[in-house]
Amino acid sequence: MPCGPRRLDARQGTDIEQPTDDFATAFEGAFARLQVRVEEAMAGEGEWPVRIAAAIRAGLDFAAADPAAANLLSNEALSRGAAGIARYQRLIGYLAGLIAPGRECAAGGARLPEITERALAGGVAMLVAKRLDQGRAAELPSLAPEAIEFVLTPYVGNAEARRIAAA
Repeated sequence: MPCGPRRLDARQGTDIEQPTDDFATAFEGAFARLQVRVEEAMAGEGEWPVRIAAAIRAGLDFAAADPAAANLLSNEALSRGAAGIARYQRLIGYLAGLIAPGRECAAGGARLPEITERALAGGVAMLVAKRLDQGRAAELPSLAPEAIEFVLTPYVGNAEARRIAAA
């Protein structure tokens, strides 16, 4: 008899098997592990630009160390229809939420388009997804300076973003 959640079918008075969603479970586990890595990296850092740089490095390191989990969060999620895309969008929303405090750093932060943070988070996520799809996960940590500069530039300007990315 298969293991897994079961419920009583009231019409027949018998147990029926409830399918488990292995993808959902795996996605949630990978997402939680990523969140822990990112939030630990941000803890104890200085101002927002340095914290977000640490978060980007941690995320890229996570993807390189566990490409299967990173693939689940990106390429696999996007291939799973509406439910997978909803999970992917939740990931992007989480990452965008980490970026959003940068508006307080920007001279014209209030004038940035509302979609800025989601676009930046999505851009970095697609960078990861593409490298994973090409079997080049090991390259991801070396892309941190460019990804950091990409994310920070709208908030702190190009020169400061480049300086922080190089640190």
